[in-house]
Parts: sequence; C-alpha cells; structure tokens
Amino acid sequence: MHMLPKRVADMGGQKWGFSVDFTDHLKSESQQLVLQTPKDFLAFVPRQDSQVQENGVWIVVSHPDAYSDAEKALLEDIKALCQKEKIPLFVCRASELPNGWKRYDQH
Repeated sequence: MHMLPKRVADMGGQKWGFSVDFTDHLKSESQQLVLQTPKDFLAFVPRQDSQVQENGVWIVVSHPDAYSDAEKALLEDIKALCQKEKIPLFVCRASELPNGWKRYDQH
C-alpha cells in the first residue's frame, strides 16, 4: 500500500490515507480500499490469508513534508499498533525504493 497525502488526494479527487494496491495475494474488494484510521487498518489485516499476514504490511510513503501533522501522527499510530499486535510492518520512502525498507513492528 502507499500513503497518499490528503492535499494530493484532494487535488485528484481521491481519498487520502493508506491506499491498498491489490495483487493476486490479497482478498479482493469491490472498490479501491483506502484505510484512514488504525481501526480500518486493524480490520483489514486479519481479513487476509495467513501467508499474507505473515509477510506483513508494506507501506510506501512520500517525503515527510508532503504530510500534515495529523497524517504523520496516523503513521506513528500504525507503527505502534503493529508493535502491539505483532503485525510485521515495513515502510519505505518512494525515493529510497527498492532498498530503503525499514521494519517497524519490533521493539
């Protein structure tokens, strides 16, 4: 998934938040899924097959300046949630792909 900043989403008439990029490995949804709260995030992960859950959540983010303070806080809340729930979490800035992945679910 990628974290779409609100101001960018607003320009394109899209929803801001964690936009799920569907692959054959994920459970299909009737429409583009965008997670905007930790509750949304926590509801999404258990719906996936166990193999997908074990592989973890991978989030591509933009430059930090692209996000509001509230959006940055949401990402920090997701990191804390993944630590608490033991959900593997990997985050990478788009400019650092493919080798910039950092793991955030471990203490």
